[in-house]
Amino acid sequence: PPVYPVVVGGKTLLPDLRVEHVAVNQTNFEAAPVTVRVQLAAHQLQDSTVVVDLLDRSGRIVVSEEIAVTDAEGPLVARLQVRPEQVGMNFYTVRARTKSELEQLGQEGATTAEATLANNELLVAVNRAKGPYRILYVSGRPNWEFKFLRRALEEDAEVDLVGLIRIAKREAKFDFRRRGSERTNPLFSGFDAQQEEAEQYFEPVLIRAGAEPDELPGGFPTSPDQLFRYDALVLDDVEAEFFTRDQMSLIQRFVSERGGGLLMLGGQESFAEGQYDRTLIGELLPVYLDSFTAVGDPPAQYQLALSKEGWLEPWVRLRKTEDEEKSRLAGMTHFNTLNVTGRIKPGAMELAHVTLANGEKRPALVAQSFGKGRSAALLVGDFWRWGLARNDPQDEDMFKAWRQTLRWLIAEVPRQLEVEAVRNSHGAFELRIDVRNEEYDALDNAHVELEIVDPFDNRITLSAEASERQAGQYLASFAPRDAGPYLATVSVQAPDGSEVGEAQVGWTSQPDAEEFARVEPNRAFLEKIAERTGGEVVELNQLHVFAEQLPHKMVPLSEPTIQPLWHRGWLFMLAIACFCGEWGLRRWRGLP
Repeated sequence: PPVYPVVVGGKTLLPDLRVEHVAVNQTNFEAAPVTVRVQLAAHQLQDSTVVVDLLDRSGRIVVSEEIAVTDAEGPLVARLQVRPEQVGMNFYTVRARTKSELEQLGQEGATTAEATLANNELLVAVNRAKGPYRILYVSGRPNWEFKFLRRALEEDAEVDLVGLIRIAKREAKFDFRRRGSERTNPLFSGFDAQQEEAEQYFEPVLIRAGAEPDELPGGFPTSPDQLFRYDALVLDDVEAEFFTRDQMSLIQRFVSERGGGLLMLGGQESFAEGQYDRTLIGELLPVYLDSFTAVGDPPAQYQLALSKEGWLEPWVRLRKTEDEEKSRLAGMTHFNTLNVTGRIKPGAMELAHVTLANGEKRPALVAQSFGKGRSAALLVGDFWRWGLARNDPQDEDMFKAWRQTLRWLIAEVPRQLEVEAVRNSHGAFELRIDVRNEEYDALDNAHVELEIVDPFDNRITLSAEASERQAGQYLASFAPRDAGPYLATVSVQAPDGSEVGEAQVGWTSQPDAEEFARVEPNRAFLEKIAERTGGEVVELNQLHVFAEQLPHKMVPLSEPTIQPLWHRGWLFMLAIACFCGEWGLRRWRGLP
């Protein structure tokens, strides 16, 4: 039937402040790992001050920001930086009110000048990643870098660092008479064999720091299930000959297919000096190793400086403002060693550089994306000098830099179980669960269950079905009935009954905020409805005229009727034709 929309309201609007959009951006900047970007719209509120608050579940204000409204119709943007106190899903409320109304809040007889307050608040879900994340550190010799890395991660309970450090290279396979029949390396003499396996003379001597008893039993991993249990890999001063070709191929799969992070630190056996040119690991690095020009006489010391891309990356900076960061860099320790490489690869970003004696700039920190993962190269070979040169024991800059770098390295590494809640056009939420096995291949025939907690702490149990479009993906649909936050816990069992893991996802339902997202009439939408149905838009002051004309308007009328099919003449003639045709065919064949 034709629809006649009635436009209520005109171009002159009542004063109104509304929260239009909220976006959550998680960064690796330690001081503010989560940035909540709030976009506001203000009508008829010029020359006023808007207060934007971020409240937790208990109603406590976590962070607040004031914005001066100069243009009555211009958009307003507030950036609220917060560090969630709990890991996992956190729910916050973004509230925007004018400062004058906040001062009157709670007073008897207080009123509001806004058209509605239903659009002044918006719920937001923040997922602070939950570990533990595991990083494998491989070094060709004991050095200071591992010490500072371990000290930096002591304050990060979500990141575990496992060290595989070589303390002696391969020895020749021969015996001295004074050693008798002993075939083990004398470096392990006097130690309990149960705590550390005694390597043979012809094997490298490795120390496993921070590893579990059954972890890395044969040295560096040789299979995907051993290496893919880690989220990032750090190579420090270890030559390419340390790895077999199969292990290099495994590392390349770890970055490109598993989505892990790779960081190579500078040293006398790293990059070109470590013979990584024309190797599978060299292909992962963001710099070319096959061609470079000599630096001539190197300067006595190298001063680290950020590039244009480095200023834009929060994990590279340590201060909130540009002036403070420049002051920090000016007083930073100078370095004596630099691995010289060729040009950076296409798509890579030079985040920091050093200046040579002739004024030429050479890359010091370069990063790039590779497949599903990312890789980075820190070309400064004596980064540990920063920690040794500290005058103030309370100076945490170096440890903060290491934490932010490693956090960036593991920030987007896929997990075995990942859950996403996507709202469809009907208002329901589609839960997509991606499940992988230990080698990070799609896991089919798994049993996936969800437990959803609604705003009133009621628990609903659902089962997810396998997707027909993608292997290893399971789908479930949920339509919220109440306004508020929802939390879903997903548990997965493998086909053999073993536990794959658990994950959480959260979302919010706010029909009131969506209803009052606009207080002005959406005339274009009303005209579209009228045009498609054959009606017309009616102004509010012309409603009485439309009511008088309504009895005279042509309106299509539909009446259902029922008539037996056998009462149709064409059907009777068709039956007679079929009968005559069958009789003629039988006579033509000589049949009775």
